Amino acid sequence: MKAQKGFTLIELMIVVAIIGILAAIAIPQYQNYVGRANFAAGFSTLSALKTNIDTFILEKGDFILEKGDFPEDTNMTAADLGMATNANPMGTIALTKGTEGAGTAKFTFNNGNPGIKGKTITLTRVKEGTWSCGTDADTKYDKGCTKS
Repeated sequence: MKAQKGFTLIELMIVVAIIGILAAIAIPQYQNYVGRANFAAGFSTLSALKTNIDTFILEKGDFILEKGDFPEDTNMTAADLGMATNANPMGTIALTKGTEGAGTAKFTFNNGNPGIKGKTITLTRVKEGTWSCGTDADTKYDKGCTKS
């Protein structure tokens, strides 16, 4: 009589079940990791503008120039402060002037992890020169910004 070789059906089913359980745990954790990485990239892109904005305020006396004050008669953009227009393909940056050197820089996620798509990070500068961070993204993506 020949010796049996190979795996039985039950052994294969157990292996498939174990792989399914591991995948059920790993995939959500990976999605959270990707979301945190996307959030960090957006925050870094936005934070890079803080120095340029502060320098601009020291030179020009105000946060940003608005329509009519700028040579092209348009609102100032991040590109006008030295940020490449495609610096972060996951989203867009918008600058809003406040009063007396205050204002906001906002990053809106247009791409990336589904958990942060459509969410924003807002850096707010007060006239004294301090910056604060706010976001409407879930706190699992970043614990450093205030939930708004």
